[in-house]
Amino acid sequence: MNNTHWSLERWRFVLILFGAFVCGFISGYWLLSIIIALVVYIIWLLYKLQQLHNWLEKGGKEAALPDSDGIWERINHHIQKTQKSNDRRKQRMHTLLKRFQGIITSLPYATVVLTVNNEIDWANKHAKDLLRIDIKTDRGQRIENLIRHPKIYTLWTKNNEKIIEITAPHDKHLKLSLQVIPIESDLKLFIARDISERVYLNQMRKNFIANASHELRTPLTVIAGHLEIMEMNKDLPEKTIISIKAASEQSARMQSIIEDLLTLSRLENSELSVDSVEILDMEALITDICNVESSINENTHILHLDQIDPSIKLKGSRAEIISVCSNLIHNAIRYTPKKTDITITWEKQPSGEACFSVKDTGAGIAPQHLSHLTERFYRVDKGRSQDTGGTGLGLAIVLHIMQRHGGRLDIKSEVEQGSTFSAYFPAERVI
Repeated sequence: MNNTHWSLERWRFVLILFGAFVCGFISGYWLLSIIIALVVYIIWLLYKLQQLHNWLEKGGKEAALPDSDGIWERINHHIQKTQKSNDRRKQRMHTLLKRFQGIITSLPYATVVLTVNNEIDWANKHAKDLLRIDIKTDRGQRIENLIRHPKIYTLWTKNNEKIIEITAPHDKHLKLSLQVIPIESDLKLFIARDISERVYLNQMRKNFIANASHELRTPLTVIAGHLEIMEMNKDLPEKTIISIKAASEQSARMQSIIEDLLTLSRLENSELSVDSVEILDMEALITDICNVESSINENTHILHLDQIDPSIKLKGSRAEIISVCSNLIHNAIRYTPKKTDITITWEKQPSGEACFSVKDTGAGIAPQHLSHLTERFYRVDKGRSQDTGGTGLGLAIVLHIMQRHGGRLDIKSEVEQGSTFSAYFPAERVI
């Protein structure tokens, strides 16, 4: 078909030249006849271009298509074909956009589309309820200007996986979970969820545990006292004394659990006080803890103080840092066989963090248990844990203290190869 249109155009040009030669032959003005013929052909081409321009300028509607033949008909056909293809593509994009907006609008979360400069480009109806963002009036506004909260700036400075929880500025009873999800280099989703019910239930749980532990402490103290008095009575039968000793041991264990629960409750319901923060000599602190643990456990394990850097000081709560160090060392002693080597280090990392690490050569922990070790009362080996007398709360306490100090707890272990518990403190707390 292309050859046919070009053939027609070539024949048209040949006929014009033939007419010019005929006129030149008749008149004797060959050059003038050829020039006039070419000028006429050029004028005709310009006319066709003008028609095409006017047609495109008016929207390129099929009803207004100019009459053409030859190559001009082919050009018009290609333009129409391209227009129809573009129209279909636009329709598909429009359908996809409507579908996407429908999905986003139906989400039970407040969803805001942000540009690279954190300017609001689009928002669903829930954004008006939770964030007081109305797309009709707030399009183009920076999100920080509408949600004024110090924590929101960490969403832009921290990694994009971070989720923060805040109290809504316009309603102190509304708790929100905020997250930013990158879509493209210049586009991201800002998502807010209402977590008020979850926060309320969690607070109820914390209050219940704190109150129950507090109420149980007094009667347990009385029971333990009476058991101690009974245990001192030598006139009781031997079987009775054995039973009293067993009850006394369990009473002491319950008291330890209650004390740990109260400690956890205090850590969860309070922020790290500025008044409690001091500069700690970690070398002396770690040495003292090791001496106490060795004395209590009658040197059953071999403690190696390796790479204890005396120049590294730490800003933190003395009581809480002692709790972290003693819990990790005590766990290594409690859950490994006698004569096990335990290596303790305190050193600075290339990242600027300071790391307190306790490494043992015990039986190790299977991979499926590692992520659960900081859960309350989680037992890797229930039988062995009961024999050792642990409360199952030590690592949970360590985790909360590390979070209060802006640090993290890292646990690595291999079966039959031993375990390493590392507490990393942020660079801003390292002196």
